[in-house]
Amino acid sequence: MWFVHKHQVALAYGGPEEGGWWYEEGVPVEAWTPPAFADEEDAYAEARLLNAAELERAEREAEYEYTSVLAARSCHYAYSVEEDAVPRPYPEHRPHYE
Repeated sequence: MWFVHKHQVALAYGGPEEGGWWYEEGVPVEAWTPPAFADEEDAYAEARLLNAAELERAEREAEYEYTSVLAARSCHYAYSVEEDAVPRPYPEHRPHYE
């Protein structure tokens, strides 16, 4: 089975190396029940539709764009496909520069 998970996402500052870098953090949306699909491609098709709708919603409603330093004042969401029915925050470990 394949599941479409919804996460509230934000960019987090990774560090000053190479002029500064950022990474995405995602926290599962508790009120979201992930739909299940037997076919992987159907799950990805649904995630693409949901992500497109999210971009349209954010353009209409979000005070700040996702990449803005003030983006934390707005809600941004992303949909992904996983084999695990339980959504988890990501990344599991904070990335570091090497």
